[in-house]
Amino acid sequence: MEKTLCHYHPAQPATWRCAPCQRHFGDCCVPLNADAQDDYPRCALCNGQLEFLGAANTAQPFWERIPKFFAYALQPGPLAVSAMLALASLFMPPSVLLWFVLFSVATKYFYSVIEACSQAVTEAPSLVSAFSGDGFSLFFKQLVVFVLAFVALWLAADFDSEALYWAVTLGLLLVLPASIIRLALDKTLGAALSPDEIGQVIKAMGWRYLVLCAFLFILWQSPGWVTYMLASGLPKVVLMPVAAFLFGYFSVVMCAMMGYAVFQYQGALGYVVDDEEGRAAFPEAEYLRRRALAEAEIRVKEGQGCQALETLKTALTRTPEDIRLNERFHQLLFGLNERQRCLHHLHHYLPLAARSDPALAATALLNARQLQADFLPDDALVCERVAAALLDRHKTREALSLLRNLHQRFPGYPHIPRAYLLAARGFAENLGQIEPARQLLAFIRARYPQSPLIDEVATMEATLERLARV
Repeated sequence: MEKTLCHYHPAQPATWRCAPCQRHFGDCCVPLNADAQDDYPRCALCNGQLEFLGAANTAQPFWERIPKFFAYALQPGPLAVSAMLALASLFMPPSVLLWFVLFSVATKYFYSVIEACSQAVTEAPSLVSAFSGDGFSLFFKQLVVFVLAFVALWLAADFDSEALYWAVTLGLLLVLPASIIRLALDKTLGAALSPDEIGQVIKAMGWRYLVLCAFLFILWQSPGWVTYMLASGLPKVVLMPVAAFLFGYFSVVMCAMMGYAVFQYQGALGYVVDDEEGRAAFPEAEYLRRRALAEAEIRVKEGQGCQALETLKTALTRTPEDIRLNERFHQLLFGLNERQRCLHHLHHYLPLAARSDPALAATALLNARQLQADFLPDDALVCERVAAALLDRHKTREALSLLRNLHQRFPGYPHIPRAYLLAARGFAENLGQIEPARQLLAFIRARYPQSPLIDEVATMEATLERLARV
C-alpha cells in the first residue's frame, strides 16, 4: 500500500481526510489546539469534520526499525519471560500438563506483544500480564493452526512429489505470519484460518510482506543456529536453558516486528491508531496563528485569494503584532496586486518588521517600490534599519534613498550621525564614491561635534584620505 500524501504539501504524509472535499491533509495543514483537545479539526474549505487517518502514512517502515525490535525484547518483561522459560527447562518436572500451562502463558504473552506493537505502545507488557486476563486459549488455537499445517505437509509428502512437498512448505511459511497476525488481532480461530482474512493482511503489505517473511524466517532460525554454535563448548545442563532463553528472546523480537507491521499498514487493515507521541498540539494563541496561516495557504492554492486575505485579516484583529501573520498578509496583498491595501498595510508592517527582522522589512520595502517608486517609510528609525538591511543585500541605491536628507525629513531624530555614517559607508564601500562620503562626514563633524561617533568619523576620514591618494 502506497502512502497517501498531503494534497497541498506533496512531501508530507497525510494524517487527515475530508470526504466531501476529497482532500487529504498533513499535520502541516491541520494544527491541534492543546487547550481544547476535544475540539475535532475541521476542513479549511467546507468546515466539515475531518476523518483521522492515524499513523498509516507517517509510520516508519518496519525494515528501518530492526535494531529497535531487538532493543524492545531487552525490556524487563520480555527478559523475564525468557528467563522463566530458561528456568523451566532446568527445574520443571516432565509433566505434559505443566508444559501446556507454561506454553499457554508464553503464547499469551507473545500475542500481547503483537497487540501492543500494533498500537505503537513502546513499553513491552510485563510478566505479570501473562498470568492475568483473557487470552490463554490462544495457545490451543495456535496449536490447531500448527497441527493443520503439519497435516497439510504430511498429505503433500504422501503424494511422493518433491515439488509438491516444497510448494506446500513454502506456501505455509508464507501464510503463517499472516495467520498469526490475524489470530493476535481478532482472537478467533476462524480469522486465523480464513483465506480472506489472511489474504487481507498479505494484500495490505504487498510485496513488503515477502520482506517481513524473510526477516521472520531468519529470526526463527536464529536460536537454533546460536545453540548449534554453542553446543560444542557448553554442557547440556547449560545449553538447554540458553536455548530456551534464546527462544523466548527471538520470539518477542518476531512478535514485535509483526505487531509493528500491522501498525504500519493499519489503513489497509481497517485500523486507525496513532503513535504514543500523538500529533503535535499548540497553546491556543499559537494554534490560532498556525491555523490561520495554514488555511490561508490552502485558500491560495485553491485559487481563493480573497478568502485567504479575509482569513489573515481576521487573525490579525486578534494579534496585530504577530510578525508571521503580517508578513504573510503583506506577501499575499503584493502577490494579488492589491496596491492600495498593500501600501496602507506597510505603514503598520514596516516598523514591526524593522524591529524584529530587518531582512523582512527590506523585502517589503523593495516590494513597495514596485507599487510606488518613491515610497518612503514615515519613521526615521525604520528608514535607518531598513537601509542597513538593504546595504547587507548590496541594494545600495535603494538604501541611500532612504537616508537622503534624513535630517530635513526628520529634524528631531537623535541618530542622524549614525544614519549618515551608515550612508557614508554605503557610498565609499559599495559604490566607491569617496567625495559624497567625505561630504557626509564633514556634515556630521560640523553639525554634531559632540556626537559619540566623532572618533569613528575621524577614522573613516583618514581611511578615505588614504584611498583618495591611492
